[in-house]
Amino acid sequence: MTADPAAAASPRNGRRAFKGIAPKGYRIRVMEPGEAERLLGIQRAADELLVAAGKREIAAIAAAPLESFVRFLLDHEVFVAEEKATGEAVGFAAACGLTDVYWLAELSVHPGHGRKGIGSALVTAVTQRAAWYFYRAVGLSTYCDIPCGAVFYERLHFLRVPDKDCPAWLTQRRIDETPPGGDGRDRIAMLRWL
Repeated sequence: MTADPAAAASPRNGRRAFKGIAPKGYRIRVMEPGEAERLLGIQRAADELLVAAGKREIAAIAAAPLESFVRFLLDHEVFVAEEKATGEAVGFAAACGLTDVYWLAELSVHPGHGRKGIGSALVTAVTQRAAWYFYRAVGLSTYCDIPCGAVFYERLHFLRVPDKDCPAWLTQRRIDETPPGGDGRDRIAMLRWL
């Protein structure tokens, strides 16, 4: 029996890909059409926590228009955490392949759903995706001096890459992801080997 091509292309199939990863009451899936505005709202709400933690340079990113955020989403694979009961997106991760490293460029969870394991589940989805396609590692840059930064990722088996050990491309990626107005000394590159 041949599978129905229309069913195979259904956005609902993205809901099955990461079954069992999310905490109770949530699920992880791939992004569906028409979600950019909701995801931008999640990112802005999450960024308010960073601003409150002293990362004021994040405010410039939060003010970016929807069009530039859509361009960012189109350049990445986007994994979404949603409430099962409502289907409402509450968090997302955006990642892309860089040669043999799958790069986690964004992880945002709405503060109203924080501290429930959603961020960890999204990172697990990204890591699984990287393993499926035989990447050697998952990489990211993050703040090293706040709880939702390097300490969070270390619990998920990421290792800090000291500046002296960073290859040029990894140093450049960390610099590129330093928000305008930030000096970058409070950011670090991290890798999780697969």
